[in-house]
This record gives sequence, structure tokens and C-alpha cells, in this order.
Amino acid sequence: MSKFDSLKNGGWKSILKNGRVFFFNTGWLVFDRVFHMLLSLVISSLTARYLGPDQYGLLGYGLAYINIFTVVCKLGTEGIIVNEIIKKKHNPGSILGTTIGLRMLSGLLSVGVIALAVMVLKPGDTVVLAITAIQSISLLFVAFDSIDFWFQSRLWSKYSSIAKSISYILVCGWKGALLILKADVTSFAVATIIDALAIAVLLLIFYIRAKGERLRFSLSTAKYLMARSHPFIISSLLITIYTQMDRIMLGSMSTDAAVGIYTAAMNIGNMWVFIPNALINSARPIILKHKSEGREEAYQKRMTQLYSAVIWISAAAGAFFSLFGRFVIWILYGEAYAQSGLVLSITIWSRLFSLIGTTRGIWVVCEGREKYVKYFVGAGALINLILNFCLIPLWGAFGAAAATLVTEIVSSVVMLAWFKKTRPLLKILKNALLLRF
Repeated sequence: MSKFDSLKNGGWKSILKNGRVFFFNTGWLVFDRVFHMLLSLVISSLTARYLGPDQYGLLGYGLAYINIFTVVCKLGTEGIIVNEIIKKKHNPGSILGTTIGLRMLSGLLSVGVIALAVMVLKPGDTVVLAITAIQSISLLFVAFDSIDFWFQSRLWSKYSSIAKSISYILVCGWKGALLILKADVTSFAVATIIDALAIAVLLLIFYIRAKGERLRFSLSTAKYLMARSHPFIISSLLITIYTQMDRIMLGSMSTDAAVGIYTAAMNIGNMWVFIPNALINSARPIILKHKSEGREEAYQKRMTQLYSAVIWISAAAGAFFSLFGRFVIWILYGEAYAQSGLVLSITIWSRLFSLIGTTRGIWVVCEGREKYVKYFVGAGALINLILNFCLIPLWGAFGAAAATLVTEIVSSVVMLAWFKKTRPLLKILKNALLLRF
């Protein structure tokens, strides 16, 4: 039977159905982030203006630790959970229940490690210790984010979108009340707990109502997940370290105000990435399914299309914020954050290469190239550490931004050419850039 005949006999209906599901799922993800972004633009700018660069920098410094240990708590399982559920090698309830249990244990350990790290790096600074201690409690509830992967595997992202939207309404309400009451900076740290707790409760409720499989912990599943995920946890941790270490090093080698300036730029630079991330999350199960079913042509085409969308959306965002970033900063944060505009013009381009690296995760799972990821990000982490150490004393927040950009280029693109097994991805990137599908 010809390809045309197969399409006549139901293939077109299948394609149209899959397309509708993909765009409907992506639409919910985009709605979640647009809603989040609009509220964030208002609340974050008011919070930054109220606290000023110094105290706003304290919150950013604390969140850098939380972001690093959030990756530790997730144990690198993000890259394989959806794939395992789709392949149905294990009971989904066992996969999710085991992942939640492992993540809660690592979250509990992380709370103590964070407190110890702050006491060593910021001795005697009780305000920073209090902020990070409060924020770190949220790590106990991050474990339930695992349920989101069950919804992703079914392209039911509307449930997680609703949960995150409700959560952020609560967070914004909390911050709004604090602004009215003129509360101190430590009270704003509680918002991190509210966010994580609300999402955890709502995801669990939606999972039960959707009649998901009973959650249970399995030692054999735990061993299997940890054996497969260790390359991802190493790589994810190294990526997070070199994307968050800049704020920690800024806080230690420069001033709290520099952290505030840098955090404001990063907030604006990240506010648009929900669009490519929504595409990546929606495309992941489709691409994984094509590969698992041996549909190589469809797999290669979808992979190239996804990369093309990510690259060109990121390039458009980079051009926009390079031209108008300073004006956006001035409108949202005020004159006190004027230096953030220059930082933004650098960090915005690092997002492009970071998203290329994020998309690479799908290809790595499909091709079984997990072992190479740790080399990519290991090189990136080392380069970032060296560049931050050299550039922050000279240029402060601008130096940290430059270090991040160089790091992302090396780890996401340049290192692909280093290994023969990963060079085929460069061809996909080239075709994506030239719109050759």
C-alpha cells in the first residue's frame, strides 16, 4: 500500500487528531504561563520596587539555593518518567509513588544541607539564613510535581496548568497583602512554600479524580529509576549549578544590590520561555512514541520541527529584548534597576542556547546517549565557575551574565562536536535553523 493510500484509509484522521491534541495541550501550557507572567509582571515589579535592589537581592540569593536543590530533589527522573509511562514497562502508580517517595527523602536531606551551606558561605548573616530556611521547606512538596508527568504522558496538561494558576493566585494574594502591610523581607520567603504546597495538593486531587493508578512505593522500581536517572541527575545538577551559581557568587564576591540587579534581568529574560517550554513538553511524548514505534522518518521530522520552533522563537525574543529591554526594565522595576537593562541584553541570548540544551534531552533519551550529557554540562559548569571567578570582580552582574552566555554556547552546541555519537544532532540543528524538515 502506498503512503497516499494509507493516508486515505484513516491516516489523515489520525494526523489531524494528533495535531488537535498537541495544540490543545500546548494551549493549556501557554495559558498557564501567560496567566503566570501577567500576574508576575505586576506583583514582582511591585515587590522589587518595595524591597529595593539590596533586599530583593536577598530573596534572589536564597532562591538560587532552592533552585539548585530542587534539581537534587527531582533526582534526574524528569527525562525518563514520561518515557517509562508511555512504554508501560512498569505500573504508572508504582513509578509515580516511588518517585514521590524518593524525592521527599532527598528534599528532607536538602533542607539541612542548605542551612549548613548558608552558614558556611554567609557566616553570621541571620537574615539570609532565615530566608533560605523558610524557602527550603518548599522542597518537601516539590516531590508531588512528579504527578505532572502522568498528565503529560496523556497530553492532559490542562490539569497541571489549572493547579499552577490557582497556586500563583494564592502566592500573589500573599505578596499583595505583605505589600499593603509593609512586611519585612523574610515574610516574602513564605510565598515559596505556599506555591509548592498548593500545587502539590491540587495535582494530587486532580490525579485522584482522573482515576489514576494507586500510588505505591516499590524498592525494585526505585533501583531501576535510580540506575537510569543518575546521568540525568548529574547533568541536571551541573546545569542548575552553573545557572544559579552566578547569583551565589555575586552575593559572596559582590553586593546584595548586584544580586538584585541580576535577578531583575533574569526575571524579564525568563518570562517568555513558557512558549518554547510548552512546545517541548507537548512534543516530548509524541516524539518518544514515534521513536519507540520505529517510525524513524516521523521521529526525525518532529525533532527537527521542534528545534526549529525553539530556535526561531528564541531568536525573536532575543532581538526584541536587545532593542527594548532597557525600556521594559525601566517601566517595570524603576530607575533603581537601570543597570539590569545591560545585563538583560546579554542574558536573553543565553536563553536560546539553554533551550537548545533542554530540547536535546528528548533526543538523548530517544538515542540512548545519556552518558554524554554529564560531559557536556560538566564542561559547562567548569567554564562557568572559572569565568564567574574572573569576571564578577571586574564587571559585577554584567560579568556573571557574560559568563552564563559563554557557558550555554559551549555546553549546548560546541560540545556536541566533541563526540562522534552526538554529532548527528548538529545536523538536526542545522536543518532546523535552515527550516529543512
